[in-house]
Amino acid sequence: MTRLYFLGSLLCCSGLLAAQSSDPADSTIWKDITLEDVVVTAQYAPSHPSRAVHQVRVIEALDIQQQGLNNLAEVLTNQLNLRVSSDPFLGNGLRIQGIGGENVQILIDGVPVIGRVDGNIDLSQINLQNVERIELIEGAMSVQYGSNASGGVVNIITKKSQAKRFQLESQNQYEDVGILNNSLSLGWQSERIFASVRGSRFHSQFAPEDSLRLFRDVELPSGETIRQKKTPWNPKTQYGVDGTLRYFFTDSVNATYQYRFFDEVLTSFGEVRRPQFRPYAFDDHFRTRRQDHSLSLEAYIRPRFYLQSTTAYNRYGRESRTERLDFENDSTSLVDGAQDTSIFTSFLHRSTLGYLGKGKWSGQFGLEVFHETGSGGRIIDSTSSPINRATLTNYAAWLSLQYEPWNGFVFQGNLRYGYNTKYDHPLVPSFNAKLNLLPELTLTMSYALGFRAPSLKELYFNFIDINHFIVGNPELKAEQSHNAMLSLAYRTDIRQEHEFNVEAKAFLNNIRDRIVLAEFAPIQFNYQNIDQFNTRGFNLIAQYAFLNHLRLKSGFAYTFLSNPFSESFSTQRFTGLPELQNELHARIPLLETDLVVVHRYFGRQVRFFENGADELEQGFVGQYHLLNLTLSRSFWADRVFLSAGVKNLLDTRDVPINGQGDSGAHSSAGSAQLIGWGRTYFLRLNLSLGF
Repeated sequence: MTRLYFLGSLLCCSGLLAAQSSDPADSTIWKDITLEDVVVTAQYAPSHPSRAVHQVRVIEALDIQQQGLNNLAEVLTNQLNLRVSSDPFLGNGLRIQGIGGENVQILIDGVPVIGRVDGNIDLSQINLQNVERIELIEGAMSVQYGSNASGGVVNIITKKSQAKRFQLESQNQYEDVGILNNSLSLGWQSERIFASVRGSRFHSQFAPEDSLRLFRDVELPSGETIRQKKTPWNPKTQYGVDGTLRYFFTDSVNATYQYRFFDEVLTSFGEVRRPQFRPYAFDDHFRTRRQDHSLSLEAYIRPRFYLQSTTAYNRYGRESRTERLDFENDSTSLVDGAQDTSIFTSFLHRSTLGYLGKGKWSGQFGLEVFHETGSGGRIIDSTSSPINRATLTNYAAWLSLQYEPWNGFVFQGNLRYGYNTKYDHPLVPSFNAKLNLLPELTLTMSYALGFRAPSLKELYFNFIDINHFIVGNPELKAEQSHNAMLSLAYRTDIRQEHEFNVEAKAFLNNIRDRIVLAEFAPIQFNYQNIDQFNTRGFNLIAQYAFLNHLRLKSGFAYTFLSNPFSESFSTQRFTGLPELQNELHARIPLLETDLVVVHRYFGRQVRFFENGADELEQGFVGQYHLLNLTLSRSFWADRVFLSAGVKNLLDTRDVPINGQGDSGAHSSAGSAQLIGWGRTYFLRLNLSLGF
């Protein structure tokens, strides 16, 4: 059915394109837009960041390359007010303003990435070697991007053009801990057609296989002894293929087809058993595959209307299996009942029509259909036939109006109406205001209602084996949230070519009926609604820049997380979590080399746990620092790019946990929280040939 929708959308796009004119005014607008730095996330049309009503944080591809960052997890780790978690099995999750990754929408060119594990998209599976920039918006964006955007949006914008007619690019990075990241791409650009294809491989193995099978006994503060892997990080190999075909009907109308394929194999090597007599081990293998198709249309219709339409089909599969390896005869066999495959597919059609008013009014109208299907042995929906297949569909329309009564004051109101096949979809409003108090001083305000329907996994996914007991809950209620932000920014040129910026921002989030994984019986977990979850916080960021020679940035954030056990421990209702970010970007003139230093500090966190007597106690997760340092330079008229440096210079691997209890449904208790695999030295070499 989704394939028919996809073909139908292709025919509709073709009809729209045939109806477009090649008006010279259209060509002029399009060329003006594409020549400048723009943002597209939540905009009526591509706009300069300074004109955006939403606060859009932009991370450029050059910054990613200079710092040798391999994937989205490494990029977002360096961003203030964002926290990236690490798990050897589940990968990397994200929190924005203290809100978990299940409330953050991860997009690639406006298309949601599917396949959440424990509520999060694994950020380490999103390679960035074909990225032009990343756009990040904090706060509820449910009006524009639907259910999973009640905490924020991360939109990855890929490359869709090139300067030369033919372009060959090779990107290669080696890290001394056993990481190798390579890609090769070929692009062709004519007057009306852009076509590119890229292949990539990422491999990480932090120790030889024999060392990855070693375990050790760890004594907890309670006196209990548990057995843990000596090297907790599991090796994995990723392969990726992506292609882009873009056709320009006129300078102001184009259509783009994109295809992406991703394949990851992660292996957890088990401990050697009976090492002296017919030794064997149980190894766990996890395979993730993604296939994504998207077709998009961009068009300026006459001078004042901008149409953007996207149709996408995505398929995500995760296979897990356990094998017994007999070392004596070097043979493997599947363990009975220890195999599972889950498949999730999604169909998206999203169209927006923006009106770029010449006077005081502008607006946008949008339509969206999102259909998701989940199937597999662990999907159990008693209302469906067959019971191992579940579906969920959301239809939505939204209207946005922007009023600018005078230059420097913009007010925007947004309203979304939706229909969900399983939940009542409320009317979702949001409001934004931007006021230039002075030429250098800007006040920004926003309020948004967020809505999140439970995912298919939270409703119907059952995961029961010797180490896990997690079941879905079809009685879950949908989350509703309130987000408000207030920002004051001061930007000025101290002298010619010198720029100084200061920004202060405060925010709050209230989530009602928040969905969490909770224990309903001894070591048995399901998803439940808790009454309310709140976060508060503020940021203060200062930045100084001198052309391309020097950029200094320092930011401080303090996030207050709601404390549900405040009465039990006579503590405050909110517990604070401080963060600090410092960046130095400097050009060394004599060497024509760029130096980048990035520092992050994460303060101590409060945690609660049950002790051996089933009593609730309060503990802490320790503070830590991260520090990266890189040098980079271009050679041969920018055809060769070389970057070298050190990540995690302070060799932070984990932080101690003060107070011990069961660490959750996915792993046994541990004495520390994993942060990273320690200090790594890297070398990056990019080659770009065009003619």
